[in-house]
Amino acid sequence: MLCEQANVAQDLSYLNRDLKKVLIIDTDAHHVKNQPENAIILPKWTGDPKDQTLIQLIPFLEYLATMGFDDVREVLKSFEGKNIPVEFALREKRLREKFAQQEAEKRKGKKGKSIGGLASALGLSKSADEGAEGKMLWDEIRERGQKQYMEFERKIKEEGEKWLAERDAEEKRLQEEAMKNMRTGWFSGFLGGGSKPGEEPTK
Repeated sequence: MLCEQANVAQDLSYLNRDLKKVLIIDTDAHHVKNQPENAIILPKWTGDPKDQTLIQLIPFLEYLATMGFDDVREVLKSFEGKNIPVEFALREKRLREKFAQQEAEKRKGKKGKSIGGLASALGLSKSADEGAEGKMLWDEIRERGQKQYMEFERKIKEEGEKWLAERDAEEKRLQEEAMKNMRTGWFSGFLGGGSKPGEEPTK
């Protein structure tokens, strides 16, 4: 959620959501002064088409959304005072290097010490992002999500016209039903009772 209204402080409590699961992205710290611990403050976009700030933030947001942390505020706190895209990329790089080393040791028959997950690299207590043999859980989740998206895209291409036709038919049916009810109600009121068109008014 991006807030660009000048000098207007947002209050996330109005969302009626668990603030442990809410994140706000803004360009002005004043806008998020009510819940600064839920906020990511970015430099304001100046119109530069080469500005990739939001795109660079995607891997972090993707991880945050898929790994099911109990409290996003703890994650944000671990990045306090740092450039999140840059810092996240560095932590992920270090973790992948350690993971590759651990896998190499396994192949050699050595029992290396578990490195934990990316959550540990983020400085958090959650460390359940170790996946199946040879894979990080995060990679597994991303692959699964990509497959689901591709399947959805396939269905759209193959059945999109059918879905649209069914949707249009249902909308038309609902509109006709609403008009019928409207006309019945209008005639009933006009005739002074529950009479239908063509019937004698109730006396």
